[in-house]
Amino acid sequence: MIFPMKQSITKLCRTIFISPILVITIISTLLSGCGGGGDDGAGTTNAPTGVTPTTDTTTPTTTPPETTTPDPDPNPEPIPDPTSLDDLIVDADNAMQATFELTIAIDIDSQKRAYFSLCDEFSGSNNDYRVNFESCQYRGPTVNGKLDTDLKIANHNGQLIAVLWFYDGTAPKYQIWQYDDQAQDQRLTLN
Repeated sequence: MIFPMKQSITKLCRTIFISPILVITIISTLLSGCGGGGDDGAGTTNAPTGVTPTTDTTTPTTTPPETTTPDPDPNPEPIPDPTSLDDLIVDADNAMQATFELTIAIDIDSQKRAYFSLCDEFSGSNNDYRVNFESCQYRGPTVNGKLDTDLKIANHNGQLIAVLWFYDGTAPKYQIWQYDDQAQDQRLTLN
């Protein structure tokens, strides 16, 4: 009788190892029977019954240490010049515009025909100017002695020269225009 029992155990083992579903079921059953390994109470102590903890009813009063504000340094270290874009500090009211608008208003005798040039490269003074007309920001004729236009000018052009050329051969009229940081609107007027 031992022999048939050995055959049935062998048959059972083959069935177990051949059927993966059966193997998974057996392993799951064994693992769930072992428990989840929850808290076994290690590391916690329960107060013994019958013992009442005592509390101290007096509260010690402590005064916080005095804080003093240091006097400002009479000779603060100078702020170093920025060496990269990360070092720049920009005022909150700075619009970060690369250009500004310049209003040009020319009003001369309506009978005089003229041509207007606005340039940024020039030298000289007192109506003895040498102008690089390749650097002009604007060129155009007046109409009936008038020219009204708004130009976008790059911020680096803080000083420009206006030249009014007359078709009748009269000497040109020069006017230096300079950026006015106190004015809200930049304006060049020629009369």
